Amino acid sequence: MYRSLLSALAGLTLPGFLPELTPLWFSALLLLVGAIVVAFSLYSASPRAAQLRGAALMLSAFALGFGWASAYGQRLVDLELPAALVGQDLLVTGTLDSAPERDSRRYRFVLAPEPGAEKMPPRVQLSWYGAPAWLEQARPGDRLQLRVRLRAPRSFINPAGFDYKLWQLRRGVGAQGYVRKSPENQRLSRRQDVGVKERLALWLVQEAPRNRDVLRALLLGDRGELTDNRWALFRATGTSHLIAISGLHIGLAAALGYVLGTLLGRGLTLLLGIPAYLPALLLGACCAWAYSALAGFSLPTQRALVMVLLFYLARLAGWLPGGGLFLAAAAVVVCVLDPLSVYDAGFWLSFLAVASLALVLGGARSLGRHRYLAQVWQPQWAVFIALAVPLAAVFGELSLVSPVANVVAIALVSLWVVPCLFAGALASFIAPVLAAGFLWLADRGLDLLWLWLEALIRGAEAIGLDAAVPLSLAPGGLWLLGLACLLWLLPAPLRLMPAAVLLAGSALLLPSPKPPPLAVTVMDVGQGLAVVVRAGDKTLVYDTGPWFGPGFNAGADILAPYLKALRVKRVDALVVSHAHSDHAGGAAGLLESLPVERFYRSERLKYIEDKDRARAQNCHTASPWQWQGVSFEFISPPGQATMSGNNASCVLRVSSAELSLLLPGDIETSMEASLAEYLGPVTALVAPHHGSLSSSSERLVTALSPELVVFSAGFNNRHGHPHPDVLERYRRQGSGMANTAEAGAVHFSADSQGTLRLVRQRALERRYWRD
Repeated sequence: MYRSLLSALAGLTLPGFLPELTPLWFSALLLLVGAIVVAFSLYSASPRAAQLRGAALMLSAFALGFGWASAYGQRLVDLELPAALVGQDLLVTGTLDSAPERDSRRYRFVLAPEPGAEKMPPRVQLSWYGAPAWLEQARPGDRLQLRVRLRAPRSFINPAGFDYKLWQLRRGVGAQGYVRKSPENQRLSRRQDVGVKERLALWLVQEAPRNRDVLRALLLGDRGELTDNRWALFRATGTSHLIAISGLHIGLAAALGYVLGTLLGRGLTLLLGIPAYLPALLLGACCAWAYSALAGFSLPTQRALVMVLLFYLARLAGWLPGGGLFLAAAAVVVCVLDPLSVYDAGFWLSFLAVASLALVLGGARSLGRHRYLAQVWQPQWAVFIALAVPLAAVFGELSLVSPVANVVAIALVSLWVVPCLFAGALASFIAPVLAAGFLWLADRGLDLLWLWLEALIRGAEAIGLDAAVPLSLAPGGLWLLGLACLLWLLPAPLRLMPAAVLLAGSALLLPSPKPPPLAVTVMDVGQGLAVVVRAGDKTLVYDTGPWFGPGFNAGADILAPYLKALRVKRVDALVVSHAHSDHAGGAAGLLESLPVERFYRSERLKYIEDKDRARAQNCHTASPWQWQGVSFEFISPPGQATMSGNNASCVLRVSSAELSLLLPGDIETSMEASLAEYLGPVTALVAPHHGSLSSSSERLVTALSPELVVFSAGFNNRHGHPHPDVLERYRRQGSGMANTAEAGAVHFSADSQGTLRLVRQRALERRYWRD
């Protein structure tokens, strides 16, 4: 059974890592071969028949999983908006699928279009600038008619970070765009009924508890109200899992239903002779399902719900296999529902945490003589060890106080906050006064939680320790640490503690591969610019990309994850060429994510803290410097320091023995003429102003004669960058070209002979759903 489940799991996950989808006939062929081998083994008297049958069952399970995942992938890519509709003005009628969210510029919401003449995706995400007042009161279920302009979702492809297109397609969003100004835009009808989730959300608003943001997350799975300070506290103490509706909370809902069902079942046993456990199992399953539905069937809730349902089915069948089999079966079911679940960090965190608990609570590891103390402490320690590798790989940090924090935090949330919240939510439909009392108790439980977590942070600081420490390992270090954690979690007779300690120490001390003397990465940030320059162990960031909205900016969400993946603990120099948002928008996010040693700018920057604004040096008056044989020099002709906008851009020349690079920001033709006399040939150039026709003059191109020119531009951007005439100038000059809109992040360096090495990230990480 284990081998068949693991084979199915392999088949379900493999297509998600392929550059193209395999035809379904390939899976059918594998399945046919498996069926033939099974039939042969059943009628064969050979001693190897049983082995053949087992191998054939594994092959069949793999084929079924592979075929299902391939069909899922085809359905996924079919969701995408047809190319013929991109950029067209379309009149769409549909149902509001999510409540409109407002920021300083617009409303955002998801619309489910009704079937029409045009083939539309099942869901489209829209932005509405200057929306009418009635949109503020619109609710999911309202029917709207809108004039829209759409495009297919597209991801920024960088070495580390978020795959936006995959996320959108997995939730059924095959197009995104904006609402055009039109008299045809109107609400056709209002939804009359009020759903359970909306009633509970309104109840929380009316009662206004002090910790409404966390209570909303625990009850409804909506974490949109959580502040950055809350998130920082949860991350530092390793308790982020408590505010997600996870297996712990689904288990509590199932247990509550089971207890109520048992009481009901005892009465039915007397009246109808029905076994008491049948109503208990049914009501437990219903409560677990209902709570998962409130959370939108997120990945952790799927895993927990599947395990609860499998356990109940096994109980009905009188078959109770080990927890490991349940976990494997749950993984298969989750991947059947969504074969690309393996791309979620939550998938690995969830299943590894449960697997470690199965080892402890299943008796695989001895709890020792102090059994009751061990039952409190050892599960936390096991989860801490099991999650060390995924936390290091995904988040680049590890909370040292997590085991201690969770001993109290889990008890508070699971035995106090969640039960009181459940009781209050149920009572809100029949006894509002009683509901308010339960909600008050849940709120006070969270107050105690903050006191405990903040006390741990202060205690760690008092003894000179960080509550959470960076844990950025060399590639081989992750494998060594993973093996050490496995040895630590093995049952006592198999445990090799000295070897585990040795491997963990080796993982932490393993040096990273020696980087080239000068390596450059032009990040894929859409219509903007962000460049990472590494000179040995020094790091310079030139521009920080755009600010996309309250929840996403290139500095915190594109640059910082990449730098942390490179084991960069601080940025040695940050240059913001000028104040335009597509270059400076991510500065605040990067400054909050990583310490910055030196800070250069040309213009006064908004949206950063006063202390950072005060220490920023003017690049036009800054002195040159060297890092490990690499020279950095700002080139500023007379009069540029008094300019503003594009022509104020910091122009940075970076030179080593093997490679020279020019970073000109957004300078335009007039400034290029002034700079030409200061410039000479370079190996590589990041094109001025994204390849605009107002830049890259013939004089500049001739003076620089770049071997490589990189354009940092958005895909199908409205400015038409890079301009065809600009491309032709560089082509006549004999320059090689790369565009982040098509290539993703562009990496280049030079070997000791000066030969340029170029890597395009999109070609390096091809997946079937990417363009």
